[in-house]
Amino acid sequence: MQGTAAGTYTLGATGLTKTPLSGVKCYNTANNSQNCSFTFTNTPCVSTFECMENSLTYNNLQTNGSARNPLYTKVLGQSFDVDVVALLANGAQSSGYSATLGLTVNLVTDDAGSCGSTIVATKQVAFAAADNGRKKVTFASTDLLRAYPNLRCKVTDLALLKTGCSSDNFAVRPQSLTVASTNATQSSPSPSSTPVFKAGVSSTDTGTNFNLNTSSGELGYNGTPLIDNTKLVAHSGAPVVGQVNGSFPAATLGSSSGNAFKYSEVGHFKVSAQGVYDNSYTAVDSAKGDCDDVSAPFENNPSVTPKKYGCRFGNTSESSFFGRFIPDHFTVTPNLATTLACNTFVYYGQDTATTPGLLTPFTLIAQNAANATTQNYTGNSYAKFDLSGWNNYRFSTTPLNGATLLASQMSPAVTGTWSNGTASVSARHRLSRPASEVNPANVVLSAQPQETDSTVLIDSTQTALTGSIPFRYGRLAVTPAHGSELLPLVVPIEAQFRNNGVYVRSQNDSCTTVPLSSIVMRNYRGNLNACETQLSGSATMASGVLNMRLSAPGMGSDGRPNTGSVDLEVNLGAVSGSEMTCLSAAQSAATSGVLTWFGSTDPTARASFGIYKAPIIYMRENF
Repeated sequence: MQGTAAGTYTLGATGLTKTPLSGVKCYNTANNSQNCSFTFTNTPCVSTFECMENSLTYNNLQTNGSARNPLYTKVLGQSFDVDVVALLANGAQSSGYSATLGLTVNLVTDDAGSCGSTIVATKQVAFAAADNGRKKVTFASTDLLRAYPNLRCKVTDLALLKTGCSSDNFAVRPQSLTVASTNATQSSPSPSSTPVFKAGVSSTDTGTNFNLNTSSGELGYNGTPLIDNTKLVAHSGAPVVGQVNGSFPAATLGSSSGNAFKYSEVGHFKVSAQGVYDNSYTAVDSAKGDCDDVSAPFENNPSVTPKKYGCRFGNTSESSFFGRFIPDHFTVTPNLATTLACNTFVYYGQDTATTPGLLTPFTLIAQNAANATTQNYTGNSYAKFDLSGWNNYRFSTTPLNGATLLASQMSPAVTGTWSNGTASVSARHRLSRPASEVNPANVVLSAQPQETDSTVLIDSTQTALTGSIPFRYGRLAVTPAHGSELLPLVVPIEAQFRNNGVYVRSQNDSCTTVPLSSIVMRNYRGNLNACETQLSGSATMASGVLNMRLSAPGMGSDGRPNTGSVDLEVNLGAVSGSEMTCLSAAQSAATSGVLTWFGSTDPTARASFGIYKAPIIYMRENF
């Protein structure tokens, strides 16, 4: 016979086909008396068992269907307690229950909302009436050897073969994760450390991948780690912290390795605590509030009872640095405010140490694969591209017409400074004078900067820096002149350029300067001696013409007129020998005109005094 609880019960009989003559009588063998009343003093019948969090109040789910008897998240490697509650058929706690052979308490995998058959930990416990229907069961830190995302608690009475499955399921999560890389770890990060990886690219030109590996240190974790970009730390002095893109696959046997990560910036980065984490492994608990996902989501050692651990776990200390990352490419942004040596055009070869033939300002930007500026490419450390190296920009012109593009004689030929991935550059150029005469051409100058960093090429797209620039093949012409020795003599010097096979005046030239000191005076003839006529006038052309002026020789001290001639030569390049000129009453050494873009043959002409006829030798008029 069974009773629902200890107490006094009275036996009776109903529905008999015949009523006994002396009525229904009972005989109690326990006290050898005739009595239908008897007392249950031993364990009442148990119907099932509940497993719940230690120290929480038990709720009868049959009478209160919305209540819960939760089991909180557990952390692998830490002991924990659960309470086994013996239940009567009506769901009430069986306060007098005792187990004659004890109980088996198993932690099993959840199977579609019920206790599965896979046992992951087990305990044998005694259960006495003194336990008042509730027994604390402690699982030691070594009872579970791996993490599990979804477990239940199953209780079995070995004598009665009664079982119960916990109404709640729970997770046993790893304590932490580690984060490392097999190919990008930098024990001593520096601006020159190797290997290198292009920013924003999952593989470099050499085919190596930037990978990250994470491990829980046990074999059960099969979750999917995440990266918290707010917990990345860049190298010292970096203006900004980049972002890591990419994902870990689901872990296998406690480890996950991703081979297609991208870092958006230049230099190095490391991961601070909880930068690699899992926030979904405890999903069976976090959705019900059975772990802390708000105030202390990474808590591994709560101070209150019952212990409510954090729902999340991640790396507990910062990682090593990873890198080194370099720009994926350069981008050139032209500034069409190009300065031409002759304002509206340039002569082939035109360039001096003070005035470049061509000045092109532009902006050079270091970018990642997503075309975002890599701001950590800055200063003289992580910015490896030498802005002062004219050849680094791979300047070119179209068409060349037999000319060669060179760095300007003006020093420095290029200026610029890196600042947060951007450099404002000014480059000075000269387009050499072709060996053969050429007609005018409209030339476009382009750049395609390149840099090789640790054998990895950082390239760019060829970009036009200018619009069409008129280039001319020029020369200087000095016109012979004659006149009275009593009057000043004008000697025209004309800038010309080749056009359709002939030379014409360069009427747009108001830039060429012919220093008077570069005009050599030699071969005095007749009664004209050195410095009896002297050079004067403006040295700068207007509309392609410079009118040099020779003073009137006049009369000599002997009363004779200073008639005769002198040969004039403009030194386009270097001075030859002891060439002299006259800028005053005494001879002085001639100088270079620094006008090599007008050719290598100095133009010459003769100025004659005392000749009065016109320069026309023969003229015929037709009527």
